[in-house]
Amino acid sequence: MAEKINVGIVGMGKMGILHTGILNSLNGANVKAVAEKQDLILKPIRQLLPSIGTYSNYLDMIKNENLDLIYITTPTSFHINIALDCVDNSIPFFVEKPLGISVDDCKPLIEAIQKKPVINMIGYSKRFVDTFKKAKEIIDSGVLGELIYFNSSMYVSQLFSKGKGWRYKKEASGGGVLSTLAAHLVDLLIWFFGDVSLVEGHTKSYYSKDVEDFVHAYLLFEGGLEGYMDTSWSVRNYRLPEIKIEVHGEKGMLVVTDDYIKIYGDQESRWKTYYKQDLYEGVEFDLGGPEYTREDMHMIESVKQGRDSGLDIFDGFKAQKVVDGIYKSASTKSAVEGDEL
Repeated sequence: MAEKINVGIVGMGKMGILHTGILNSLNGANVKAVAEKQDLILKPIRQLLPSIGTYSNYLDMIKNENLDLIYITTPTSFHINIALDCVDNSIPFFVEKPLGISVDDCKPLIEAIQKKPVINMIGYSKRFVDTFKKAKEIIDSGVLGELIYFNSSMYVSQLFSKGKGWRYKKEASGGGVLSTLAAHLVDLLIWFFGDVSLVEGHTKSYYSKDVEDFVHAYLLFEGGLEGYMDTSWSVRNYRLPEIKIEVHGEKGMLVVTDDYIKIYGDQESRWKTYYKQDLYEGVEFDLGGPEYTREDMHMIESVKQGRDSGLDIFDGFKAQKVVDGIYKSASTKSAVEGDEL
């Protein structure tokens, strides 16, 4: 493959602009074309970046441009159909999280990839955050012993009146704070602890009419670990989204956030702390956080080397099933388990 791979971006909202900026800064990538329905967005791109092809229909972009990779950064309800077109055309793709608006929505893509494998990746960028990477290493090392109990949360001060835009419409987003924000937390918990065997969830809408603003859920993992997750985008004093995961094991405990890790071991009987600046490894270009650059670099290298990304739509499907299970449990007021997850 050429030294630089040609990338097409579908959807030029916040995440589309973010990935375009990062990809154009990387030595191994070249954003060759973008597709966006709103001409108000395409017009300045044509003026400022005349070398980039602009399309109102992504299918025309696929047909007319020789693309090695497509980024899908549209509202969630469009993810699956665009990804299916990538599979049909044998083009590797990156899709922002969550994978789709529901498990049933995602199933055709899962089936298509099983029949016709294409390199792909889902944008669960928290796996590329230094503190969460280190926490994964510590958990996998077994230093905590048998894992017994966890507690976790994800909060941001985002919504304190009726929300505007697709994220607050269930048919476009799949749900509220759980689907569009805390799916990151769900993915981290699965990455840390394995598959989920049972969920029980509760949701509350206060500022929103169509989606939930608060979620509290119990999760039981196949390995026996159990605990809780709590999330809201309507909690004050959180300027940026903040994740906190606390896990208790037979030999100690661990607390990890975006900013630090604290480990308490029975042998030392004291806390050991790693701050993100202690763990930080530089990136070529930082726009929005180093984790976004790292995931884009990982995607580019996966395509160039023809390898599986290790964070694909099957991982996204696992998170989707847990998210759907929490919604179903909240609706039926009963636990969801087994084949339903």
